[in-house]
Amino acid sequence: MQAGGLRWRLQRAGTTGAPGLLLLHGTGSSGQSWAGCLPGLAAQFDVLVPDLPGHGGTSAFADREASLARMAQVVAALLTALGWQPQLVAGHSAGAAVMVQLALDGHLPTARGLLAINGALQPLPGLMGLVAPAVAKLASRSAWLPTWVTRHASQPRALRNLIASTGSRLDDAGVQHYGELLKQPDHVRGVLDMLANWQLDDLQARLPELRPPLWLAAGLADRTIAPVQSLELARRLPGASFHPLPGLGHLAHEEAPEAVNALLIRLLRSNSSRAVPDSDCRA
Repeated sequence: MQAGGLRWRLQRAGTTGAPGLLLLHGTGSSGQSWAGCLPGLAAQFDVLVPDLPGHGGTSAFADREASLARMAQVVAALLTALGWQPQLVAGHSAGAAVMVQLALDGHLPTARGLLAINGALQPLPGLMGLVAPAVAKLASRSAWLPTWVTRHASQPRALRNLIASTGSRLDDAGVQHYGELLKQPDHVRGVLDMLANWQLDDLQARLPELRPPLWLAAGLADRTIAPVQSLELARRLPGASFHPLPGLGHLAHEEAPEAVNALLIRLLRSNSSRAVPDSDCRA
């Protein structure tokens, strides 16, 4: 469908009238990463799973400026176009940052809980935080680099090494999902657009404003984002709590969907008597 000036690919599952659940994937992935979770969640929720801008089957921004605030703005436009609002939101990795930005900007007025799975909510440290976006911006403007990446990164050995570097172990369907994505130059360019514009300093400064409870789930075998980041954030942020996922890596929701589903059902039940939060936290 069309919304916010983009063509979106999205999935719906579950029962109309059940609590709404929005699932947001991370950088380099697509809504298909939630496929293992959907059968279990569909019995409890009305689920919406979009591909984020420039990823999978959703078009990219024409000007290539895929900032966090803009990502949240167009996801909000999608929700408005659908006339639908979630009671829970789950975001994986960078999808967790989009989720939190949506809440901070007042776009989730009925949300009663947020689940970050290996959430990428901290800026890159030191020089890396300055250099990485600039390098990604140069790469995203290259006419040949995305095609080169599709040619090499989707090869079986490179793909296995890439997934292993996250600390996760995926089945054949999970590996194939990333292989298919990496064969698409437009997807690779969309990933680079996102990395080139990714700034989290403003988000960090505004985190104390967050109203819905934030559960921070971390795979203890994650090699992409150190689990201690989620633990430290839970300790300093009011309304946040830490939920370890032993033995799981960065792609925890793909490795053990039943564990993530159980967290979402617990989050819903823990907030079933909680009043719907005010939407006065718009910046």
